[in-house]
Amino acid sequence: MVSRREFLRGGSLAGLTSLMPAANAAARARAMPANRPYEAVCDTRYPEGDAFLAAIAGQAYRSHGVGNDPGVVLGILPEALTAGRAVVGLTTHTALVIAQQVAGPQGYALAYRGEHTHLGDEQLRHRLLGNAAWLADLATLLKTSADSWPSALGNAIPRLTMDQECADRHELSCRAARPQGSPGQLVSWILVPAPRS
Repeated sequence: MVSRREFLRGGSLAGLTSLMPAANAAARARAMPANRPYEAVCDTRYPEGDAFLAAIAGQAYRSHGVGNDPGVVLGILPEALTAGRAVVGLTTHTALVIAQQVAGPQGYALAYRGEHTHLGDEQLRHRLLGNAAWLADLATLLKTSADSWPSALGNAIPRLTMDQECADRHELSCRAARPQGSPGQLVSWILVPAPRS
């Protein structure tokens, strides 16, 4: 669990990082092709994070493990943002909040957000927010993947259209065992730079 002090320290550092000029990142983002490369951030303290990382590591430009200190995100993001790369993750809420605080002033926004919550030892709820063009298919994939949903998600992300249309919602529940050591709730997400003008 993240202490209040660590969380506030991360927010303060994110605020300082957000003062970097955004023009350079925005210019590079506009120059990237539609299928721009991405970086992956995974909370490897948990089995779901390990499975997601194993699935996505070979497809990502670079992948990063986040441990006990979600503030590690502050050191990971600046290079990716300057290069205009999308950033995907399976982390705790705290790590996502820090990532959004750093990336937002650089013109980045969520293209996808999933909340994965165990409602018991055998029930898993997925709340998804994304683009209607692929959201229902992603929901079906997660439902049919059951216990292996982190791997399925890690394999599916490279095929998603990464834009900033994150307006459609989908919710589903399925039977899935809660892995030993799981926090019971994680979020998956994609942050992308502003579309080219």
